[in-house]
Amino acid sequence: LRVRKNLRMCGLATLAALATLSLPSPRDPPHGLWINRRTLLSHGAAASVLLPLRKAPAAAPAAAGAGVAVYEIASAALDRRSYRGLRLANGLQVLLASDPAAGKAAAAMNVAVGSMSNPEAWQGLAHFCEHMLFLGTASYPDEGDFESYIASNGGSNNAYTDSEETVYFFDVGAGALPGALARFSDFFAAPLFTESATAREVAAIESEHSKNIQSDGWRTEQLLRATRGVSGHPYNGFFTGNRATLRDGGGGARAALLDFYGEYYRADQMDLSLLGPQSLDELQRLATEQFSRLPSRPGPPASAKYDPLGLPLSPDQGGGLGSGAVASPFATLVVPVREQRAVSATWCLPVADFDTWLACKPQVALSQLLTARADGSLLSLLKRKGLGTAIEVGVEEQTRSFAVVTASLALTEAGLAAWPTAMGHLFSYLRLCREKGVPSHVFDDAKALAQLGFRYAEPSQPQAFVTATAASMPLYRPAAWLSGPSLLEGAGGPPTLRQLLGGMTPRAAMVEVCAKEVAPKAPLSEQIYGTRYGRQPIEGEVAAWEAAPLLPELSLPRPNPFIPKRLAIKAPQTLPRKEGVPSPTPSLLPAADGARVHFLPDRTFGRPRAFAYFLWRSPEFYTSARTAVTAELFAGMLAEVLQEATYEAAQAGLVAASGVSSDAFTVQLGGYDERLPALATLVASTVRSFEPTQAAFERKVDILRRQLRDAERRQPISLAGYRRGLALQPARFSNEQLAAAAGEVSLSDVAAMQEGVLREAQLEAFVAGNLRENEAAEMVRGVRAALPAAPLAAERLPIRRLRRLPPGGATRQFLAGNPEEPNGALEMYLQVGPDEGDDWLHLLLLSQMIDKAVYAELRTKQQLGYIVQCGSTEADGVRGLVFIVQSSVQPPPELEARLEAFLRLFRGTLLLTSDEELDTYRESLAAQMQDVDQRADGQASRLWAEVATRRYDFGRPWRSSKRMRRVTRDGLIGFYDKYIAAGGAGRCRLSTHVFSQRSPPKGPLRDDPLPDAFFPPTADGFGVDWAADRAVV
Repeated sequence: LRVRKNLRMCGLATLAALATLSLPSPRDPPHGLWINRRTLLSHGAAASVLLPLRKAPAAAPAAAGAGVAVYEIASAALDRRSYRGLRLANGLQVLLASDPAAGKAAAAMNVAVGSMSNPEAWQGLAHFCEHMLFLGTASYPDEGDFESYIASNGGSNNAYTDSEETVYFFDVGAGALPGALARFSDFFAAPLFTESATAREVAAIESEHSKNIQSDGWRTEQLLRATRGVSGHPYNGFFTGNRATLRDGGGGARAALLDFYGEYYRADQMDLSLLGPQSLDELQRLATEQFSRLPSRPGPPASAKYDPLGLPLSPDQGGGLGSGAVASPFATLVVPVREQRAVSATWCLPVADFDTWLACKPQVALSQLLTARADGSLLSLLKRKGLGTAIEVGVEEQTRSFAVVTASLALTEAGLAAWPTAMGHLFSYLRLCREKGVPSHVFDDAKALAQLGFRYAEPSQPQAFVTATAASMPLYRPAAWLSGPSLLEGAGGPPTLRQLLGGMTPRAAMVEVCAKEVAPKAPLSEQIYGTRYGRQPIEGEVAAWEAAPLLPELSLPRPNPFIPKRLAIKAPQTLPRKEGVPSPTPSLLPAADGARVHFLPDRTFGRPRAFAYFLWRSPEFYTSARTAVTAELFAGMLAEVLQEATYEAAQAGLVAASGVSSDAFTVQLGGYDERLPALATLVASTVRSFEPTQAAFERKVDILRRQLRDAERRQPISLAGYRRGLALQPARFSNEQLAAAAGEVSLSDVAAMQEGVLREAQLEAFVAGNLRENEAAEMVRGVRAALPAAPLAAERLPIRRLRRLPPGGATRQFLAGNPEEPNGALEMYLQVGPDEGDDWLHLLLLSQMIDKAVYAELRTKQQLGYIVQCGSTEADGVRGLVFIVQSSVQPPPELEARLEAFLRLFRGTLLLTSDEELDTYRESLAAQMQDVDQRADGQASRLWAEVATRRYDFGRPWRSSKRMRRVTRDGLIGFYDKYIAAGGAGRCRLSTHVFSQRSPPKGPLRDDPLPDAFFPPTADGFGVDWAADRAVV
């Protein structure tokens, strides 16, 4: 609906508090919960279980060092990692995590100062300081040294500035951790803040702001501050800053940076999280050696300046009517950039007991109540009345003194016209919760599920782990650094939720209506982003909401019947993961009618979870644009039915997803294995049995049409990728074609597709995890019985073709769809081809070497734009190299000219690369290739990708790793000269230019023709002896 800048987290999914699947994305929270980084919580449900906690051994006193305190860290009994907490003599808190199986090391530093500490005269200074720390330190003065070191050792790095903290993080090849920490620690000990970098980097801040100008998340967040902000509160400033607020990097900018850094960047206000395969003692030595030198200066925390100020937002603020002006209740009418219809209520509430809030996390229960999908839920009522399609609830901001809570309803066209009625239903449900009281089982289920999720958590990726833990460390005592963000503890849940609900009244709500349809009533413009808005008095509506009766259609949720009870591990854990040793591969189960069923029992991870993937290949979904739209609507309506039918199962840790693509229908399931077979049968039987209704059809058509209109208003760099896809995949339908077809499809078309769906199909299935072979076979039989399909003749199997570009180059130019978009974009695609010899390995190695160099030149030095990237890509088995640059300072042809100039010089860089540096790149990539299967869900996803693409090359990572180590400099330069260098015999270039409508080209747009030549379709790899030494990655 409305995505704020705040990072979305699924109950600390990065700490693996939940059983996660590749579907849905871990970045997308279940049932609409979204939260700010200050509130890291666990979401889900589980059986009531006793949680075995393991205390990590403390270091021997002699090993601790003078002035170093050592803490025990509680962790789950099954956690393979070991932990230790430290407090160095300078006050720095450190979490150490030793993971012998980790393929990478990682570190994150949380500095307890953020954008709420921006000086009034220097808006965006905290963000600017974050940028500047990457641009040279006393020991490593080269501005690109840190980036270069991390990239050449197979790592990545980034940082973010939030309201109350700034977090810096990286990962890197494990052997390179000492050098990375030496450079990283210098950020916080001796940054240079040079005059030249200060003057230059402000352009990057401006480019970042330019990227955000047309983002509805940034726009509506700033508008809330502008229209509801209490004068003088730092929460209502301009957090990211731009060239104007930072005075173009001059006018005392460097002095302001030095003052800000000197006041707030103190060791006692920092928290470091460090993970690697090294022992705890070695990690402690590295942390103490590198970070003990950080300065420790006396002073209060940054929050001391604003915690006493009171609430930053108020529904009674005039919002521009003048300092101290008070208005009658009003709704803010917002004109969005993208297609959406939503009404939201935001409350700014005092936090009476911050520690109790952190322990019991009342927003978990609040979200479960408001976003439920079962009968009696608010969403069920909104859908039944044709008013709404989705609900999101979450905490936008949390500090020690206040919380900003928002409930947002996605509306239908009829719902927008009757938005006060939709909001009335929301307030009626909140009143129900207050007057009837939230049942105790809501808290019990949530608490038990959090315990179960924590108990059976699997290790998250190193960078994700350190970033999440560093952000949450200031909020919890050391012993609870891991368990605190994940568990719901104490008896404070019911009273804290009652207090929260007590503040969520109609008169305290800040109401916002966001839709393009309100444009005639939006004469005002927000100063920073230019968001159009208006005000509508709602005194009458507020009075009606306050008097709204309890609705008989609404009820509180029942106890969850899907909570798992049987959690036994069914196979002996005889195959522990070992570095460099290939993982076990699936076996083929007997199946009739040409179906292929692959099975891999878990003997490695020891978790009571399983995963099941089903794919029916069929040509019936993409024969025309109308068919493609019908299939999309059918899939959307099915998904909606399944979301309601499986809601309680999803709460209890079971995930089910279905979808259609151009050549297949898929079902993916995962979670606690006890109920997985029954869930699989339910999903399969629903495909043909659910009733497509006119109301559901109209909802999905409306959503699809708005999505297609939105697609043309994406950022220019996204449009460039879309245009490349159309050029290379001629069978693909454009947004215009799909939009036209959406106007022709009827409910009868969807019903006809449902009736005939998958009557003939090729079934492929993969089952993995905590299941016995007979259970897996029985599950597949149940699915096939519920959704029978006759075998599909081989000649009817869908074939996907990719256009073969000729040697030379072609350019295609387009205008951005959003007339207000200030940026243009270049995408240069260099097509290489299918796997041949070592080409793919050369491509991977070159892309990693080029990426950091092109970023340093075009982004950091030339400041062409905030987005500058290079990477390898694959489509339908064909590989290529892609460069992307988005810029508001130069048009796409000039961006391409600058890129070509860079590539002409890069060959010299290759020649001058030392053997040692080349070895570093090779080894880091080789290690990355085989750093797979760290988690059960990750292993299942990787193996399923081999099945779904019909490669079946399950040992690919380890074989490719060996080949990478044998790549030579001569081979790499030969590949560069053939495919990358201008004039190369095999260089096949497709350049896509997207111009801002504000700066169109002077002449006509280029549209160079492309030949009708195609690569042969990818061959079926079933039965191939992949043990042969072949360079396939």
